[in-house]
Amino acid sequence: MIASNALRGLYTLLLALVQPLLALYLLKRAARQPEYRAAWSQRFLAAVPKCDMLTNGQRRLWVHAVSVGEAHAISPLVKHWAKVYPADVWVISCTTPTGLATCKSLYSHLNGVVFCYLPYDLPWLMSRCMARLKATSLWLVETELWPNLLAVARRRGLPVALLNARISPTTGKRLRQLSLLSKPAIQALHTVVCQTAADAAVFESLGRPVDAICGNLKFDVDLRPELAALGRQWRQVGQGNPVLLFASSREGEEPLLLEALLRTQFFKRMPQAAVWIVPRHPQRTDEVFELMVQAATRLGVARPVRRSQWGTQADATLVPKGTEGRGQVRLVLGDSMGEMPAYYSLADLALLGGSWLELGGQNLIEACAYGCPVWMGPHTFNFKKAAEDALAAGAARRFESLQAACEAFMDKQFDLEAMKKSAFSYARSHRGATLTTFNALNARLI
Repeated sequence: MIASNALRGLYTLLLALVQPLLALYLLKRAARQPEYRAAWSQRFLAAVPKCDMLTNGQRRLWVHAVSVGEAHAISPLVKHWAKVYPADVWVISCTTPTGLATCKSLYSHLNGVVFCYLPYDLPWLMSRCMARLKATSLWLVETELWPNLLAVARRRGLPVALLNARISPTTGKRLRQLSLLSKPAIQALHTVVCQTAADAAVFESLGRPVDAICGNLKFDVDLRPELAALGRQWRQVGQGNPVLLFASSREGEEPLLLEALLRTQFFKRMPQAAVWIVPRHPQRTDEVFELMVQAATRLGVARPVRRSQWGTQADATLVPKGTEGRGQVRLVLGDSMGEMPAYYSLADLALLGGSWLELGGQNLIEACAYGCPVWMGPHTFNFKKAAEDALAAGAARRFESLQAACEAFMDKQFDLEAMKKSAFSYARSHRGATLTTFNALNARLI
């Protein structure tokens, strides 16, 4: 215990010392994404909204979802809980501006809801944050294990649940290496609900048996039929021509795809096809668009366009259509927020971002839910179970390189309709985590 407290003290000292560097980092991010200039007092001073005292047995549930993916992942549980316990009030915190925007779009209807940024993990900031929010329980999503947050919560008697928990091999190794810091944090958790048995094994190896294994909440996220219809509309305007989607691409991957398109003579061999690129991080859209502009001449295609340059309806002058030589668009940047369902509904298949470099992959569940097959690279360790299950179900394929994937797409080395059916089936068959997670959490909190 003495060694653990000493290590946490050293962690706290180092984090306090780098606060000026974190401020500079936010300023740098703000150059690309001005929203990062907002709410510094919440991040650095814990000046979160001051909540009223609770009355008549009310509960205030505090949900922390780091960014967009976590905000969507926890949404089925939050909505179900609010339906069963409508008197409960809510606090929703996050870390990124896009996460905050997503949370507001998903949760503004909740009873008495308050939105804020989570302060940096310094004990005096966490203590002030908890005193102002007056929550009766805190839900963390997936992998949020902050040592001081959990230590302060334990000291103040605030029960903390880690929900939809997943631990990648890299994170698991790091937790074991830093067990003096991670063990007390994990053992301070009041409730742990994991996605898989492999995730549970990591917690058990650190002395914290899990309370339930419930599957992945992301399978239960509500579909957006209006966005799916918009994607199908784009497809019709494009006369059903082939569309290859690079979904949630990460830094360094877009040049790999553009080079693969050049090496395979993609647009020459598929004169009616289009390629859409959707970066994972919105602040990178200008950078990615410039890469696409520079590549267009070498690829022998017209200047790319941005999805954000046309309105909410499909535009026949922008969406790929017609035959070679009529100036149709062949490269499109998906730079609109919240439209991934439309992109998946438009595409023949999705190349999974984050899987072509050693980045661990991105979530493939949403693509499959909209019937879009997924082709992934060799690196999917962040979503190992989901990737393995999708491969086994025939909803996904794995390739060693983007060039190999492009060749397979051009040679039609797949049964598209069969893969679409498999994707739908895979997504539907794994639903149900919401109710099991609700029951596990409800039993622990009531």
